[in-house]
Amino acid sequence: MSFTKMDPPPLVCGIDQGTSNTKVCVFDSDTGEVLASSSIETKRIEPKEGWTEVDPLYVLETVVNGIEIVAQQLKDKNISIKQVKCLGITNQMLTFLSWSRKTGKPFYNAIEWCDIRVRDDNERELDKLPGRNKDHFRKTTGLPLSSLFWYTKIPWVLTNVPGVKEAIEEGTCYIGTVNTWILWNLTGGLDGGVYCTDITNGQITGLFNLETCTWDPELCSYFKIPHHVFAEVKSTSEIYGYVKNGALAGVPISGMIGDQMAGTVGQLCFKAGQSKCTYGTAGCLNINTGAKVVYSTCGMMTSPLFQLSKSAPVVYTLWGAVEGCGQLMRWLRDNLQIVQSLNEIEILAASVDSTHDCFFVPAFGGLLSPYWEDDARGTIVGMTSYTRREHICRAALESTCFMVKDMITGVEVDTGFPISELLVDGGMTVNNLLLQLQANFINEPVIRSSITEATSFGAALMAGAAKGVDIFPISSDKMKLDVTFSIPSTTFTSSMADNERQRLFKRWDKAIEKAKHWVSD
Repeated sequence: MSFTKMDPPPLVCGIDQGTSNTKVCVFDSDTGEVLASSSIETKRIEPKEGWTEVDPLYVLETVVNGIEIVAQQLKDKNISIKQVKCLGITNQMLTFLSWSRKTGKPFYNAIEWCDIRVRDDNERELDKLPGRNKDHFRKTTGLPLSSLFWYTKIPWVLTNVPGVKEAIEEGTCYIGTVNTWILWNLTGGLDGGVYCTDITNGQITGLFNLETCTWDPELCSYFKIPHHVFAEVKSTSEIYGYVKNGALAGVPISGMIGDQMAGTVGQLCFKAGQSKCTYGTAGCLNINTGAKVVYSTCGMMTSPLFQLSKSAPVVYTLWGAVEGCGQLMRWLRDNLQIVQSLNEIEILAASVDSTHDCFFVPAFGGLLSPYWEDDARGTIVGMTSYTRREHICRAALESTCFMVKDMITGVEVDTGFPISELLVDGGMTVNNLLLQLQANFINEPVIRSSITEATSFGAALMAGAAKGVDIFPISSDKMKLDVTFSIPSTTFTSSMADNERQRLFKRWDKAIEKAKHWVSD
């Protein structure tokens, strides 16, 4: 596909199916400007404490409706839908679903990444390993052993969901992450739908060989999981298929990438050492390590970042995720009900000059990077009779910043790359106090780009770079995109004294220790 200067600028579309909502954005490929966008909130299902699910059919409905909304917006602006030349998909990674190849219907709700129903099963798997070593499989997978990953979720489904085991035996069961489900349905579903995934979503399942970028038969055998049911694994940038129906019928789907990797690409972190942090439902830090696979000794995860074609080298990332962040803000509003809106949290937190040594560890489902403690639980410590909701709101914001700083420390040790500035994105970055606190805690500039939809933009970049689409040029070594966009940004710099920063982190470390092993016998 080629374009001339006489043509109107090609448009690229990105679908970002996240934990909280589904966003569809159409971007101008010349400027990166968002020309049309939709956001539809997803409905979390919590049948039991610690269980978090979502209806796959509703997820698909939000995608289809989102596409139609942006198509209408383009029409209202007198922009032809035919200018949209490609579509990329990014998604909440690790969320797991299974469906029937015969009926196209899910066997069960999608089990979300933060679900902890298999925590005890994961502890039993850990008991089998020498010295209960969480890093036993790290050299193969790049990941620690955790209930986040699929090796305990798939057995749970096989045991508890009627029809799945039989469907696997007869070869009619599909298993995938959200991107695979969306791709299969958009390309036709029962009528020729494409069943594949990309290397970033494949690897994060914990059943994937990081070096070969394929499903690992030895791991699957160890966990007694039939790996033949998994989708074909492809690069993050190639034509997988074409949209079958709707406003974008005939448009190639040519980009698939996990959400945190998409956010890194969307922030244009194409050089080794560049890093970004996404403040969404969770907080996620990524650093580009180039073609080098860096195995963490500090509790971080190693994953593919992107691959610009099936013949291109894989670019890797070291990254981590922490709970809290947007999830914690909604908890303050919906569960604790100390605020009526998310905006109120910043107002209340900014109305006090500190937390007065109140610390909030939001380990609702355990601690993720770099701690990896499934049996930790949420803790508020240091309260006095003076503590008010303003202090708790500020402590909640600070908790995200503390945990991101802990991840940055781990990344710097593992990679040797000092993080001299932090690019940020995600829904929570509208909160100026959060970003000022983050700059205070890391003592480096925090830079907020005016690209508010970096994740969907990253998916769109991957789609536009695919061979056969050829909107975005690829470097000669096939390890980055040769693109530039004039994007305004806002920089936050530290205003905190070193001795106060050190004092707070000593207290934070004590708070973390209080939260660990809370549900352990």
